[in-house]
Amino acid sequence: MRRVLAEMHWQSWWLFRHRRWLTTWLVLATIAGLVGGPGLYLLGVGFAPFVVCALWHGIAPAPYERWCAAPARRLGWRWWARRHWTGLAERCGLTDHVAITRHRGGQKIAERKIVAPRLRRVRARGHTLQLVVRARAGQTLSDLEAGAERLAATADAHSFRSWPHPNAAGSTLVVEMVMRDILTTPTTAVEPEPRAVVDSTRVGRTQSGRDWLLKIRGRPTLCVGASGSGKGSVLWGICGGLAPAIRADKARLWGVDLKRGVELATGKGLFSALAYTPEKALEVLHALMAVIDARGAVMVGKTRLHEPTVGDPLHVLVIDELAALTAYAPMEVRREAERLIAEILTQGRALGVVVVAFVQDPRKEVVGMRGLFTQTIALRLRASEETSMVLGDGMARLAPAHRIDPTRQGTGWIVEDSGAVDRVRADFWPDDLIRDLATRYGTEVRIDTTPTAERDPGEAGVLADLDLAPRESKPRSPRKPRAPRSAEASKGAA
Repeated sequence: MRRVLAEMHWQSWWLFRHRRWLTTWLVLATIAGLVGGPGLYLLGVGFAPFVVCALWHGIAPAPYERWCAAPARRLGWRWWARRHWTGLAERCGLTDHVAITRHRGGQKIAERKIVAPRLRRVRARGHTLQLVVRARAGQTLSDLEAGAERLAATADAHSFRSWPHPNAAGSTLVVEMVMRDILTTPTTAVEPEPRAVVDSTRVGRTQSGRDWLLKIRGRPTLCVGASGSGKGSVLWGICGGLAPAIRADKARLWGVDLKRGVELATGKGLFSALAYTPEKALEVLHALMAVIDARGAVMVGKTRLHEPTVGDPLHVLVIDELAALTAYAPMEVRREAERLIAEILTQGRALGVVVVAFVQDPRKEVVGMRGLFTQTIALRLRASEETSMVLGDGMARLAPAHRIDPTRQGTGWIVEDSGAVDRVRADFWPDDLIRDLATRYGTEVRIDTTPTAERDPGEAGVLADLDLAPRESKPRSPRKPRAPRSAEASKGAA
């Protein structure tokens, strides 16, 4: 009985949602019956597809969405854009009026013609509607970009992004509007494919429904988000995605977790070196600088860009709560950490060393080397000023990270290579999956970052494969106190 009531509920909801088409068909069938036509036949044949679709939607909603609802919806979007383009462009301020003269009945009549940008192509994929627009005469690409936001608002889109067309003239813009928001529901991460890939890793989904592939190699990444915004999902999306490469020794993780190890200790098997305090973090940074020194000595005069291979891997430094190292640590530790991180950021790209840092506060006094990160991710932030700090000036309007719903952890904005912004959401990584990956894909390389002078004589070197100890900064000698001046000298100076 409960199953029957549920099916009746689905059918009623479906019929109510499509009430306009159903009412139109009933009116046509009634008129045909009144004029003597086959009204009952039209009524039965026309009503049957509605009943079949309603039953299909209630029994198997996923196939119905894929094969019936989604294609019909995309067809409606394309028809709407092409049918109403001129009026749509006029309402969004993209048109111009040109005076023309027509001859009617031997008289000249002055008229004004609406000139709109040319709609070159309309494409609907997944949950997005993509328009390729060519600027009209006298219109620039900046004018089109300014009207893209109004186009999205008129279309009632959830979000949008725009970028210049790569294969067309410089006055052609691509506007992609997200018509249905699929990032409202979280998704759980799955085990990555067993391929040792280090260039990029899948972290989650984009607003268009495609995979969010975050570039790792050669891209120092800064992820900023308020407390509870889902930075852990991005962190484990990177670390977990690199697990097959870690097992093959094509990538090595170095971890600094200044939340006393609460985050990274769950998957400590994936890390070759770990630090839970600012003092130990300095040891990790010094050891990583030793890798840069040794690799630079090998690469000089041979190649300008490191290519990760088995045994000569990509080194990824993951820092959770960067502010605890660069803003809240003791002064000596803070200065040394800022110097080392800045040096790694400026030299590491060509030498196969990448930094991925996570922080809550993006201000310069907290993250002084913020400009050295070439890739930034803005999760939920507190104010529009913070959005501009993370993504760049003017991005608070195009990528409003400060307006993200607090209940949608892992949702954020990124800026792509083309300059277009994209909304993304990272997959949630449960603890059991992290522990399982750390057990099955754990690294066999363990690095002792303890300085040589403090290590037991029987232990292996810090970097046995490089036969190199970490660099240590020279201690500063205390300044000698100034000698007191004698009374005679003071009188002479006076």
